[in-house]
Amino acid sequence: MNVPSKLTALAARLMGKTWAHESTEELAAALDQQVEQLRDANMPEHLAGAASLTSVPAYQPGLVELRGDIYDAAVYLDALTTSATALGDADLVETLREAGETAHELVARLAAAAHATIPAPAVPVSQVA
Repeated sequence: MNVPSKLTALAARLMGKTWAHESTEELAAALDQQVEQLRDANMPEHLAGAASLTSVPAYQPGLVELRGDIYDAAVYLDALTTSATALGDADLVETLREAGETAHELVARLAAAAHATIPAPAVPVSQVA
């Protein structure tokens, strides 16, 4: 199977169809290509944005936004798990369940990182000891 052009993939989506790879090799190549494209397209912007952060509180807006994006992905994984359960595919269900748990864990870790951007209250020197 040849990988579809963007136009072919768009036409398929408009007709309610999706493109699925037929071999693990094709899928692995598509996943690798996806990572390369995202890295090439987004890495410079992400590096520049991160380099512009000049204080700990400046991390907060991006962390909050990223947490929301990851939470959305976690909810989608939960929905996919429910659907796969209805189809009776135990292997897919288990893999999706693990991915969902990992996504929910990442949501919690990002919340902790966002909380870490709040400055700790100053403790007067007289109270330290």
